[in-house]
Amino acid sequence: MSLQKLKIVMSVIGSAVLASATTPVVTVTSPGSGASVGSPVNYVASATTACAKGISAMRIYTASGVNAYTINANKLNTNINLPVGSYSTVVQAWDNCGGVGKTTVNITVSKINLAPPKFLYATEYKAGRIAEYKVNPLTGSLSATSQGSAAAHSGPVDMASDHWGNRLYVANSGSRNLDGYVISRSSGNLTKVPGSPFALPGIGLRVVVHPSAHFVYATSNDSSSAGHISAYKVQSNGSLTPVPGSPFAENSGTEGAIAVHPNGKYLYAAVNLPGFVGAVAVYDINEVNGALTPVPGSPFAVPTYAGCNQFCRPQPADLQVDPTGHFLYAAQSAQDSIAAFKIDQSTGTLTNLPGSPYPDGSFNTDSTPKDPMRLSIDPNGKFIYTADDEGESLSVWGVNKTTGVPTFRASLQPCTDPNVPGILVPYSVSVDPSGSFVYTQGHQTNGCNIPTGTKGVMAGFSADQGSGFLFSVPGNPFVNPNLNSTTISRESVVVTR
Repeated sequence: MSLQKLKIVMSVIGSAVLASATTPVVTVTSPGSGASVGSPVNYVASATTACAKGISAMRIYTASGVNAYTINANKLNTNINLPVGSYSTVVQAWDNCGGVGKTTVNITVSKINLAPPKFLYATEYKAGRIAEYKVNPLTGSLSATSQGSAAAHSGPVDMASDHWGNRLYVANSGSRNLDGYVISRSSGNLTKVPGSPFALPGIGLRVVVHPSAHFVYATSNDSSSAGHISAYKVQSNGSLTPVPGSPFAENSGTEGAIAVHPNGKYLYAAVNLPGFVGAVAVYDINEVNGALTPVPGSPFAVPTYAGCNQFCRPQPADLQVDPTGHFLYAAQSAQDSIAAFKIDQSTGTLTNLPGSPYPDGSFNTDSTPKDPMRLSIDPNGKFIYTADDEGESLSVWGVNKTTGVPTFRASLQPCTDPNVPGILVPYSVSVDPSGSFVYTQGHQTNGCNIPTGTKGVMAGFSADQGSGFLFSVPGNPFVNPNLNSTTISRESVVVTR
């Protein structure tokens, strides 16, 4: 071939390559370039392309080479935790024809609205330990602390930390006591507080810390099925001493769910009424000594649904108060629903929200129950997440922040959903303090039937701030061979700031 002909052929090939090349157009609607914003920073962006095969992925860079978030989609709506400072961030997109496009967004982070996550702790029921992780606040990925885990007592089933992440308290079922730890703010390692563990009158069930961090409350159940709420005053070194009148008798059944109002005035506890009717008991908290007094009209029966002929009013498996303190939500495991109540701000009493309870697709009348055992509310009050024991899924609910009414949106099932890899039968769920990530623990498995010898894992997800849907964080899942691999559903995950 002559040189002239070769040049012609190369020119034709080059023209064909250029003709097929595409450049995605990235449109960022939040944050605005040049804006001064608070952290976490909400990024909302989309990408379009002339490529017939569409967009393959989008990514946020907070600095050159610093990948904060990646999604295999043509749009994103996510939170990025950034310290105060100035940033030249980039939102980039790739299409399936090899094209790359990007948009630079210069921002100044002037304040921190919600604290980023710092550490994560998980009960290791079978091993009798507490697993410790450091949280990457940009990506949500987990890595072990230098300590890795700390010794608890027999059968740790529930945990709670104070608002500032200084101390952690753990309810143990087998040893019938409460462990207390000091959290190292630099490493996340745990050290027992003086006097730990602290005796409970029965099998440990649940534990909460008062918003002031001055009191700790734990539920337990003794051999005669009598329930108790043990109340403790927190000393300056983190140790606990019983408050006047503790323990307080209450018919907690087997769940022992408990929650404290954000204003610190009221405590809510799941109880059983005669005839196996579930209810929520409400207590006034003495803000000086931490003692509990039932409020008038307590307890308040959970609602049922029309046409119910079984599991109509079960005891709540979990309780959470929304961040504003206006609404209380109850996971109704046997009812496959969430019950919701309006809280009277002056008395703490409860009234059913219209339409409550709200089913997670359908009530427990079919062959595919979900059994929501735990729930967690994001700090902005927009979404509720439930860990579905029998449904082998994580469910997301949107919340009307004015009325408090939750609406079921979707159940993410690990057997079929690529965004939830390797998790089956999630035992717990926890939204981080910034509302950016959601964590759960459960079984690691390759199929929908739990094989013998499966290992427990932690899993983390970025939460879409528009829909609440979840997308796997880098490195997911995080294997911990000590995590519980039995079918007990009472486990706990706590994410601290």
